[in-house]
Amino acid sequence: MMITNLKMLRKFTSLLFPREDRAWKAAMIIQGILKARSPRITEVARVIPKGFFAGQKMIYRFLKRAPLKEALLRMLPEDAPFVICDPTEIPRPQAKRTPYVGRLKDGKTRGFQLLVFSFPYKGRAIPFWFVVFSSRTISREETSRNLVHLGAFFQVKELLDERPLVLDREFSYNWLMSEARFNRLPHCTSLR
Repeated sequence: MMITNLKMLRKFTSLLFPREDRAWKAAMIIQGILKARSPRITEVARVIPKGFFAGQKMIYRFLKRAPLKEALLRMLPEDAPFVICDPTEIPRPQAKRTPYVGRLKDGKTRGFQLLVFSFPYKGRAIPFWFVVFSSRTISREETSRNLVHLGAFFQVKELLDERPLVLDREFSYNWLMSEARFNRLPHCTSLR
């Protein structure tokens, strides 16, 4: 059963956004995502009651102004035993003019990479930080996938404290592991 009750969502979003107006808007957007069963802004805007907010414009303004990463960061508990890092390819075949969309690993499909950091909670991975990149952003910034990975690890290094960073085999290349060891980043890699 999904929680779509606005007051229940408001209790949750007030933990993420101290400002009252942002907490209500976040609750409305989450309720819209759950009702629309899609994260697409146009579909979410259709299910938000028009009497409350101006739909699509409100969502765009909220996404532009609200400190989303800081809100997610508030979800990381002090007693989390470890942090999980997992890359995910997000296909966006219709996004021809979107500046952050490049090509996926197959070289044909348009899309971007989402590098998600999460912590374990009752058999689930709860995200608290993310980094977005693509072949297009990498070429524009004159960097590499390896440097993006390492930079993302440094962004969460202070949060890790002594907690290990659990990585899958995609991160098991020698250069990254030696840099992580050199910079005293607690990590382990699954070689399955």
